[in-house]
Amino acid sequence: MQKVVAGARTISRRASGAFQSETSRLAAERESVVVSQPFNVVHKVHVDFNSDSGFTGLPDEWEAMLTSSGISKEDVLANPSDVLDVLDFESQRKHLEVDSSAIDVSALESAKGAKRAKKGLSRTIPEAATPKKVRTLRELITPGDPEKLLAEWKKIGEGAAGEVFSATDPSRGRVAVKKMQLTPQNMKLIVTEIDVHSTCDHPAIVSYHASYLVNDSVLYSVMELVDGGSLTDLLDVFEDMPMKEPLIARVSQDVAAALSYVHDKGQIHRDIKSDNILVGRSGVVKLADFGYAAQLSEAGQKRNTIVGTPYWMAPELIRGSNYDFKVDVWSLGIMLMEMAEGDPPYMEFPPLRALFLITTRGIPDLRSPENFSAAMQSFLHDALEIEPDQRPSAAQLLQHDFVKTASTPDDLAAFVKQALSARNTLSSSMQNVLDTKI
Repeated sequence: MQKVVAGARTISRRASGAFQSETSRLAAERESVVVSQPFNVVHKVHVDFNSDSGFTGLPDEWEAMLTSSGISKEDVLANPSDVLDVLDFESQRKHLEVDSSAIDVSALESAKGAKRAKKGLSRTIPEAATPKKVRTLRELITPGDPEKLLAEWKKIGEGAAGEVFSATDPSRGRVAVKKMQLTPQNMKLIVTEIDVHSTCDHPAIVSYHASYLVNDSVLYSVMELVDGGSLTDLLDVFEDMPMKEPLIARVSQDVAAALSYVHDKGQIHRDIKSDNILVGRSGVVKLADFGYAAQLSEAGQKRNTIVGTPYWMAPELIRGSNYDFKVDVWSLGIMLMEMAEGDPPYMEFPPLRALFLITTRGIPDLRSPENFSAAMQSFLHDALEIEPDQRPSAAQLLQHDFVKTASTPDDLAAFVKQALSARNTLSSSMQNVLDTKI
């Protein structure tokens, strides 16, 4: 019989060839026991494990997630602790999406630490420190009604967080305006986003202008208008217009520069992906959306809060470990693969299976490495270093030979123009198909 310590959970099972796999990250945590015992999951959930059938006693929510996850029975039998880790993680992440407030897993870490200590595997919890004081909403808003201060409003987008408009500011010209309904659930994230974004002043970061509160319930955040849209928009036409390597280097260089600046301020972005990179028709690249940003304490320089988007998440974040700036570097590496191949790795799988694969198999190689230079593959290898302590900083990546191959902004501007034209043509064609009566 075997016992595996996995965070706050203990699993007992019969030894098997798959279970003894040398690639399992749990190998160092095994010891012999006599019988299978229930084990406690966070929130006092008891789950049994049977080496023939898998888990019994999973919470209904977890059972439903596992059923739809694409994780096979073979995966469960070979990697039970990893499966429970990602179920726990995804459950907390889904709850985060519902209430839009960060989930502090320090209590979970304490529970993990107690069991790991017995095995000599205790994690170092960072020394407590007084965090930077976040300004209140009242301190962040500017008096006035944007509906009266700005003119020529035009809706240009809509998402879960609210609507986005372009408008004319008398002193700045065309600007972008994000309109959000404030609720007790999203208040914390929105205030943090404004507080962090308003302190940023860098050419590769969208410029923040002001925020207005109307009727104590609707927030308008005014910022620089980047007229080319998101990097995701450009990748929509990847099959017809893949990004060439110098363009990938251009975007990677500018994002690394923005991250280096943010990290030097003691902040983490925590949601680097193509959706949050804006590209202008002039060839500028801008980091946007600081909704998941965080300020590191001066002493600990680590966080243990669950946020982000699954496919771009660093393994240390998924496993509930303490983490720092290096999670942004990992996400930059995933975004580079997104630019090279059109999608991030494991995008074809449901989020839960993607999380499982990231932690158990790592990131696959580029599908066609022969199409890319040794310099780009080296940059990618460095950004996706599995050990955070060995992963370079954003500032160090800026010294890599790969960024020296970056195209000019003019080259990127030409690509943006062609890609947007192709995207508009594609959208028109799809609309014609939808409008056609059968």
